[in-house]
Amino acid sequence: MASPTNPTHGLYGNIYWLRENNFRGANATNYGLNDLTWGAASGEDDSSIFEVTIDAEAEPDTFKWRVKTPGGEWSAYTETVAITGSSQDLVSAATPAVTQAITFGATTGHMTDDSWFIGNFHNEAATNDGADAQVTDATARLINLNNPPTWSDTGSEDLLRVNYSNGTATFSDNVTVVTVDGGNGFIYEDGLQKLGHFKGWNYNVNIDLADSTANGDTWKKYIVGQSGFTVSIERMFIGNHTLWDAFRDAADGTTKRVLLQLFSYDPDQDQTGDHWDVWCTINSYGISTATNDVVKSNTSFTGEGAAPAFTANA
Repeated sequence: MASPTNPTHGLYGNIYWLRENNFRGANATNYGLNDLTWGAASGEDDSSIFEVTIDAEAEPDTFKWRVKTPGGEWSAYTETVAITGSSQDLVSAATPAVTQAITFGATTGHMTDDSWFIGNFHNEAATNDGADAQVTDATARLINLNNPPTWSDTGSEDLLRVNYSNGTATFSDNVTVVTVDGGNGFIYEDGLQKLGHFKGWNYNVNIDLADSTANGDTWKKYIVGQSGFTVSIERMFIGNHTLWDAFRDAADGTTKRVLLQLFSYDPDQDQTGDHWDVWCTINSYGISTATNDVVKSNTSFTGEGAAPAFTANA
């Protein structure tokens, strides 16, 4: 369905951050150690998503795990695997070439249902359109800025830029066959945690210009520089305390980026309407209110990685 001439139900949005180490605690306020480290992955021609979940608190704790291809089905859980504290290989029974190494920092101290997720690219196909190529599988298009994958063209064209919001890369000229590789290269949906939602936003794009006008020129001349954008939010509704954590981590560099969904048209009000997905860094946060007014949380963001990726109303 195309966008209407006069959009409705706009100005709403959501804010997410990348879960630290792709960790999802047993619940929002009570969870165990987040000490799993992802090691080397392999998979021949198969991309994969691994999930590791604590299934018993014991001496040592035990975990279960499963794997699937993006857009595919989960395998059956391999259960009650004892934590050793050393590197342990997760090997897919269905496709033995698909493996993932993990290491827990401690053998105890975790909580049942604590979970970790990782999305790995392995020779992932990309659909070509001239000099552009996009990850073919729509479920693997949210690229991990903290660990960007490698894009390769069999025609040896140079990679110019990547849109981390929609899994699209632009090369120096028309490409031949493009593939994408890299462990922890894309964000599985459970790797994102919703911090809250907001009402009222502005998105501003700018391009740096250097004045190159010479004496005697009738019109000004400019050299075009780099482009960038900012997003500002008029009213934030805090989903939980982690919004403050996100701002703190942005300040100290622990977790630099958040993902915004900016809706401009959503007639069914079900978050499937026209929207932009954009990676940003929080750079200011303020709270103000007048008498008899609702509290306004004014937040601003600076874009990072690439321009926002647009998704049309479903």
